[in-house]
Amino acid sequence: MPSAQEESALGWREEKKRRTRLELCMAARRLAVEQGIDAMNVDDVAKAAGVSARTFFNYYETKMDAVVGPAGEIGTPEARRDFIAGGPGGVLIDDLVALYASLYEPEEQAREGISLVTQLITAEPRVLAGFIAAGMRHEAALAELLSARLGEQVDPEFASLAAGIMSALTTRAAMCLAADPNRSLTAALRDQSVLAARLFDSSDDRRNR
Repeated sequence: MPSAQEESALGWREEKKRRTRLELCMAARRLAVEQGIDAMNVDDVAKAAGVSARTFFNYYETKMDAVVGPAGEIGTPEARRDFIAGGPGGVLIDDLVALYASLYEPEEQAREGISLVTQLITAEPRVLAGFIAAGMRHEAALAELLSARLGEQVDPEFASLAAGIMSALTTRAAMCLAADPNRSLTAALRDQSVLAARLFDSSDDRRNR
């Protein structure tokens, strides 16, 4: 069993890798908006992120992969460990919301990322295709997390449904910012999950009859 010091060092390395992966993604998105995907190259992205081109290829295979970002990485390392352990609250949907919300820190960067992606999808249809293709990696990553939490291999359809629901909630939360730019992304995501829960609340049906 690793010591507390070893676990701390491992956590630091995981976080450093996560930050580098995110910085490369943000650099790629900024350059894609400024120059266009065809005009930019891997060296440009690496330089903007303050790393070497060799380091870039430790995280992404192509510049389009960097623009799409780490689709197979859900939440921060700490949030993933908490989720697998059954936390933070013990209710699966609430804990999924907390897991996804952990990616919104720092919020300023998350807001910028959403804005850049919106611009790119409008200008570059290939980016939307890239996100759709990355959906399989996202589903696989969530299936792995759910299986680790539940202690058994989850049904692929369940994992796919969960990924679809969470993608819909995060998309709706991002759209809410257009109406209220000062609203917290995390709060918007939690509010969307509360609204979604009403679909399964039979008391609403009784009140409306």
